[in-house]
Amino acid sequence: MVKKKIVIFMFITIMVFSVTCVAIAQKSIADILYGDFAEIESFGYIYVKVQGDRASIIGLNSDELTDYAKLRYKNNFSGVEYQEITSEESAIFQEEEKAKKAGSIWFRIWIAGDKSPIAYYIECKAGNYDNYEMWSDEVLGICDEKEISQIVRNEINRMIENFAIVFFKVRGEI
Repeated sequence: MVKKKIVIFMFITIMVFSVTCVAIAQKSIADILYGDFAEIESFGYIYVKVQGDRASIIGLNSDELTDYAKLRYKNNFSGVEYQEITSEESAIFQEEEKAKKAGSIWFRIWIAGDKSPIAYYIECKAGNYDNYEMWSDEVLGICDEKEISQIVRNEINRMIENFAIVFFKVRGEI
């Protein structure tokens, strides 16, 4: 009788474990890592920060590249509103409920070198106001300083496109 109860208990345990494993397996890695993207209703922050002593000399400007990133956002996130959140409003958006509903995209462009070739590092972090680093992409390279402006724009475009694919897949819109 005791053996029968142990066998039944083990059978039930294995069945529960199997059902749980199947349920977890049906969720993709992207759903697990980026599931909070489904809660984002709009984006409130898109910014490109340029760093490096010679950045402005070779034509890299934070304001111009931020405008470019916002344009690329418009092209790739046409169904998701961009409503800029001012620094005064950002404290309100730190509250847990609003923080998960407002998205952000942040780029850092860093260059180093006095002459060609120059080294560059470009990173993108995207998320919400609760966790601004949910998704990231980065690239490191060297190039002629005449090419850096186009490379930066190409990378901003590529990174926003890749982020958009993940964002809309998690939301079930692709």
